[in-house]
Amino acid sequence: MSIVLATDGKPHSNKAVEYALEYARLRNETLYVVYVVGSKQDEDREPSMKAAKRHIDKIKLTGSEQGIDVVALLESGSPGEACINMAERVNASAIIVGTSGKNVLDRLFIGSVSEYIVRRAPCTVIIVR
Repeated sequence: MSIVLATDGKPHSNKAVEYALEYARLRNETLYVVYVVGSKQDEDREPSMKAAKRHIDKIKLTGSEQGIDVVALLESGSPGEACINMAERVNASAIIVGTSGKNVLDRLFIGSVSEYIVRRAPCTVIIVR
């Protein structure tokens, strides 16, 4: 089996990264890291892609140092859909995602990737706060 980590490089996702690395190490499972560059960033795609690559490379290095098999994927589009698709493709036992702690009003108007994943995931979802 495998584990999918949804990350966006923002501070709230750092705890999820740490949790996912430890979870993968303890379970001896491959960690698939999904970083999605959304359509909102189209005009600034180059800097976004560089930042994403740096973030992914850091996770891969940390995983390698801990003996964890890390596969990183840089996607574009909807973060929730990308995570669900990846979980289905790799038959994931769990999806790990961080939450920004937005309030109910924010989720109503903006939407929540973690909520989207919880409602549609084919496996266990672990939300790290």
